[in-house]
Amino acid sequence: MKRNHSFLVFFMMTFVVMTAFMSCNKFEGDQEIPAYIHVDTFMFTTDYAFEGAASHKITDVWLYIDGNLQGCYEMPATIPVLKRGEHSLMLIPGIKLNGNSSTRTINPFYKPYEIESFNLEEGVIDTILPTTRYYSKEESTIEFAFIEDFERGTNLEKTDVSDTTVILTDRDAPDAWQDAEGNSHHSGYVWIGDTIDFFCIKSAEEFSNLPNQGDYIFLEIDYKCTNIFKVGLLARTGGIEQIDLIYVNPSPKWNKIYVNLGPNITDYQEAQYFEFFIAGNLDGATEAEYYFDNIKLVYRD
Repeated sequence: MKRNHSFLVFFMMTFVVMTAFMSCNKFEGDQEIPAYIHVDTFMFTTDYAFEGAASHKITDVWLYIDGNLQGCYEMPATIPVLKRGEHSLMLIPGIKLNGNSSTRTINPFYKPYEIESFNLEEGVIDTILPTTRYYSKEESTIEFAFIEDFERGTNLEKTDVSDTTVILTDRDAPDAWQDAEGNSHHSGYVWIGDTIDFFCIKSAEEFSNLPNQGDYIFLEIDYKCTNIFKVGLLARTGGIEQIDLIYVNPSPKWNKIYVNLGPNITDYQEAQYFEFFIAGNLDGATEAEYYFDNIKLVYRD
C-alpha cells in the first residue's frame, strides 16, 4: 500500500525523543487490563542489484494504531496497548539519526509494516514479526546516488592531503563484512601507523543534483574500527570548503550509522557540487585499523 510521504516527514520533524517515548494514560471504555504487542526486530530485505546489501541498524519501532501514534519504543519491546478488538496497526522502522540516541526518528526510506485488521485481547501478548525494505521506484522517488560495497574495486579515493588510501580486504577475510545471502566478500580497509598517521578518503564521484530544501539525505556507513573517525562534506564553491559533520567512536564489532547530510546541503545552495569524505588520525595511538562497507547515499528526488 502506498503511503503519504509528507505524513511521515511531518512526524519526523515534529516528534522529538521526549514525546516519542510516550504512552496512553487512559483505558478504552471499561478496559482495566491492557493488551500487549511484542516486537523483537524488523526483518530487512533489499534488491541487491539496485539497493546494495541488506544492512541496517533499526533500533526502534514507531507504533501507530488506527492512524494514531502510540509511541516510539526501543526494541525488543513489549508494548502495553490500551485498546481491544479489531484495529489497524502500522509499525515504522526507527533509527538513531547521526548515531545519537537523542535524535531518534523514523527512517523515511524504509517502508512501514501494516496490518489492516488485528485483534487485540486484554492480557494477551501478541508477537509481531515486521518486515521492511526500501521504498521501490513505483512507490516513491527514492534515489541511490552512491553504493559502495567493495566487491568490484572501489569508488573511493584518497585526498591530496591523505597519507594513505583505502584498499580491499582479501576475499572472505575474517574481519570483512559478510551477509547471509553470500553477496558480500570484501570490505574497505585502512591502516595508519608509524609515519602514516592520517587518512582522508572521499567519493570519486561529484554530486551536483542533491535536494537542497532541507530534505533528508542519508549517508549510510557500515564500519568497524579501533580509533575515532569523522565524516564530512567537501563543497565546491569558490574553492573547496570542508564541512565536518560528525565524529564516530571506535567499534570492535561491525556497526552502522545514518548521517543526515540534508541541513548542510541546504546551507550551501551555491555549491556547484559535493563530495563526502571519511577521515581519521592516530590521535595518540600507535596504530589504528578501519573497516568500511555498504556505503550508500540515499535521498528522495
